Order: sequence, then C-alpha cells, then structure tokens
Amino acid sequence: MKIRFLGQSGYVLTSGNTEIIIDPYLSDSVNRIANRPRTLPIPIEPGSISCDAVICTHNHLDHLDPDTVEKINDEQFFVTTDEGTKELLKMGKKNFKSLKIGESLDIKDFSITAVFAKHTAEAFGLIIRAENKTLYFSGDTLFDENLFKIAEFKPDFTFICINGKLGNMNVEQAVLTAQKIGANINIPNHYDMFASNSEDPKKFTDNIKGGKILEFNKTYEF
Repeated sequence: MKIRFLGQSGYVLTSGNTEIIIDPYLSDSVNRIANRPRTLPIPIEPGSISCDAVICTHNHLDHLDPDTVEKINDEQFFVTTDEGTKELLKMGKKNFKSLKIGESLDIKDFSITAVFAKHTAEAFGLIIRAENKTLYFSGDTLFDENLFKIAEFKPDFTFICINGKLGNMNVEQAVLTAQKIGANINIPNHYDMFASNSEDPKKFTDNIKGGKILEFNKTYEF
C-alpha cells in the first residue's frame, strides 16, 4: 500500500490497481471566501483526478472544496455525508454515495467504514483496510471519549487532527486519543495548510509512541 500526503487532511491511497483520495483541498478557496491563504502549493491538478473514489469526510471547504470538486470530471465517484451529497448535487455531480457512522463500503481493494467524529458539521472518521493493514483517519473532530472506541478496530496507523481550533481537538487531546486507540504508528495532520489555524506537529510526535510526521506531497510505501 502507498500513501501520499496532500496537506491538511488530504491523502492519496493506492493498493494494487485501486486508488482513493481523501479530503483533497486543491485550490485557494478558503482564502477567497474566508481570507485564509494556503501555505502549501497545490500538489495535484483537480482536473487530472480519475480514481476509484474521492472521499470527503464532511462538507467544509478544506474537505469538500467546491473549487476542487467542480474541476473533477462528472463521472468521478464520491463518498461523503448526507450534507456533502447535497453540495455535490448543487455542483451537478450525480455519482456518489452517502455514508453514515457505522456503515461500510468496499471499493475494490479497500474496505471503508465510517466511524464516529464530533464536529461543527455532519462528519465521519474513516477506518480503511487493505493488504492486512488497518488505517484510522480522524477527519475533523472535537475531543470525545467515544473516539477511544476506535481501538476496537485495532488500527495499525492513525492519522489524527491536532490543530485545536475550529472544531478540532488540540495536541494534548490528540495524544490521549492516540494512546487510547493504541496504534503502532501515529501521524498528525490538519496543522499545515493555514497559518491562522496551525500547530507544531512535533508536540504530538514527541509525546506518542510511533509518532511520525509525513512530508508534504511525498509518497510512502507501507
């Protein structure tokens, strides 16, 4: 399995001939709408995206970005929340599936389950399984002890938000959550895209077993 970090909460996952993209923020729309310029270059041209699924964990701009989505071909398959599907329909997209917490979907080599997240909009986290590996992506979430139940999935890797603003848990809460979940490798995200909504990822990785910072736009092989 390969994973490429796109910044913020964005990832490209590849297993065999299957590719999925999670929360691609590939524009500067947050700056245009909310005066928060992106600090990282755009790693993928949205119009070039053609994968097995684009998964948007909720409908905020840095996760389901209209400026990104509108440039993706209309045949592309999306997975998102009920609120997210309403946004997709407004943009003329018709090939999508809504997931509720607890529901699962197989996308060729990947098995995907929507799991608990507590945010300022309807949201889910993700359990993704492939090649005998289990990955947990928190998406955006406030701290809640229900997150500890992710341990039941026995993830090998966690990808956890740490910025502590705008509906996300802070570093200390993210460390505690990762400890309770118990993965061997723990990776922070949602700290690098906007200067006004940032955090030092080493505060997380220095205080958790298996803490690892992924380099922007680098592909890793698990």
